[in-house]
Amino acid sequence: MSTTTWHPTLYTQVDGFTIRGERISLYTALSAIRKARKSLRTVDTVNVYTCTGRDGTALHIAYIHYAPGQWTDIDDVIDVIEIPTAALTDL
Repeated sequence: MSTTTWHPTLYTQVDGFTIRGERISLYTALSAIRKARKSLRTVDTVNVYTCTGRDGTALHIAYIHYAPGQWTDIDDVIDVIEIPTAALTDL
């Protein structure tokens, strides 16, 4: 019997420039989403979508858009977290 380890991936976009995806732990991904939902002054939008990836993998996509004015000389910051559904349901 083989097991597959599923890892969430964080993509950050700063003023239209996308930073390479970074593997993060499931705990880090869920903590980031919870924290963003509580940060009403610093976060503009938090949405979570359920979809299927290009390879047929079930995914949850978290979209976090930060409010303008949080950083100097940066107008637009977005975090996108791809979480394989199997990571959420694997026990």
